[in-house]
Amino acid sequence: MTNVPKGAGDRYFVYRPLLDLIGFTEGTDKGRGYNETLAYGRMLDGKVTNGKGPTVELVSMTLKELDALQTKMLSDPDNKKLNSSAAGRYQIVRTTARAIRKALPDRYPMTRKFDADCQDEMACYLLGVRGIDKYLAGRLSEDALIDNLAHEWASLPKLDGKGAYAGQHAAISVDRLRNCLSEIRNRHAKGQPVREVAVEVEKPVVPAQVEKEVRQKTNWFTSIFSGTGFLGALGAWAAGVDPVKLLIIVAVVIVAGLGFLALGEWIISRIKSIQRAIAA
Repeated sequence: MTNVPKGAGDRYFVYRPLLDLIGFTEGTDKGRGYNETLAYGRMLDGKVTNGKGPTVELVSMTLKELDALQTKMLSDPDNKKLNSSAAGRYQIVRTTARAIRKALPDRYPMTRKFDADCQDEMACYLLGVRGIDKYLAGRLSEDALIDNLAHEWASLPKLDGKGAYAGQHAAISVDRLRNCLSEIRNRHAKGQPVREVAVEVEKPVVPAQVEKEVRQKTNWFTSIFSGTGFLGALGAWAAGVDPVKLLIIVAVVIVAGLGFLALGEWIISRIKSIQRAIAA
């Protein structure tokens, strides 16, 4: 999940706009925020004072104590209609909290405090489950993410602007949610490493002029040791030479000529081989 290292500010800076939006839509930010429970404390013991029920310090509770409190909330006779155990800024219910603990037991032991950092972390985990990171990576459409989020937090709208559950009204418009997601995309983009444009480096090649000159030298040797001109001159000169010496001279010349020819062809072959290797 995208975040900044500990000690470098808000660990959830990228997701903070959506976290704050959920705090608004769930109504907890107008209450006690991270310490808020379902119906502003109404389901703790059924007492209500000026629209506000009894208060608890959720941020000082362990996850074990939170589970016990949520179990108590569900057993409240006045909670039969809602049948909810929502707690904290993001109104995480008991079923969800237990699922998170089961998925990440080492990260969420029962002894961990349900403080602000824990609640932010759990909310970001739920954002990840609903596809926020796939969305930022371009692997999930914005429309799909919006509908996913509406099924996690009923106060967020589906694409049609309505809540995902019967009787639940979305607290904001789809456009407002899209604007929030746009801010998240911007924050995410700024936190990514800059990708330098790859520049193709020109590969050194054997100059074509080298091959041309080698070919010219080889042709010179070829012209000497092949053709009627050479054979005619050789016949005129050989007329006055001892036959044995002549044979020896001719043999030496032929061997030398063949050697020069082979050497020239070998050089050309090597140059072409080098050119192919460099071009590969």
